[in-house]
Amino acid sequence: MDRPPRPGVVTVPASLVDVRAHPRVAAVVGVAAVLLLAAALFGVRVLLARQQAAPQPVAAVTAATGEPTPGGSTSGVSASGGAAGGSAGADAAAVPAPTPTPSASGSGSASTPAAAAVLLVHVVGQVRHPGVVRLREGDRVQDAVEAAGGATRHADLGAVNLARPVADGEQVRIPKPGERSGPPPGAAGGAGGVAGAGAVGTGPGAAGTTEPPVDLNAATAEQLETLPGVGPVLAQRILEWRTAHGRFSSVEELLEVSGIGDKTFADLQPRVTV
Repeated sequence: MDRPPRPGVVTVPASLVDVRAHPRVAAVVGVAAVLLLAAALFGVRVLLARQQAAPQPVAAVTAATGEPTPGGSTSGVSASGGAAGGSAGADAAAVPAPTPTPSASGSGSASTPAAAAVLLVHVVGQVRHPGVVRLREGDRVQDAVEAAGGATRHADLGAVNLARPVADGEQVRIPKPGERSGPPPGAAGGAGGVAGAGAVGTGPGAAGTTEPPVDLNAATAEQLETLPGVGPVLAQRILEWRTAHGRFSSVEELLEVSGIGDKTFADLQPRVTV
């Protein structure tokens, strides 16, 4: 029994058998451009995917210095160790070693400089701000004068040894021209323990030959009564004038005190200072 013939897989209609296609050049160029662009994009995506998927080497850190070793290997790890040993060594090397703290008694320890000694010096006389100043060990009379605001225009700095080192607790007196400057109270036993070492000048009255002048701004009534021609009443008037005006700025202001005339002032002038 004859079977009917099977139809073909693809059957072309008879009307299209002799058809010939004639595409335009612009259409062909457009299709080619689209294909090229798609191929370029695909190539770029493939290249980026390969770069992202490539493993990045991680530099290992040495346990001693904390610096990466070339090639990512950890110094101190044996090449014959297994994978587990190498992993444990890398983990241990990743932790930086603690920095040793130098002991206080060690040879490499930083020594703390001792604090400089503080000297208290009483600066009086012809300075802008008489009083107690703080100096350092090794400072000179010049430093004491500067700490007291500097010398006034009435100061006779030529009668003072500005280069002399000062001692703790001494009094530095800056005189006026022609004023007798004796050693301040407590000068004996000052710097070096030599009598007269705290004297501020080398003129008449120095080295303990005369009594030191009385400071009108610091003297008590008893000290004022030791002056020639000054009794308890006049001493009280001097203290009252000092309280009313704050302080004596010059010896000549004694003439403003009631009871002090030219003769009394002439006797007092070489015996007092401010």
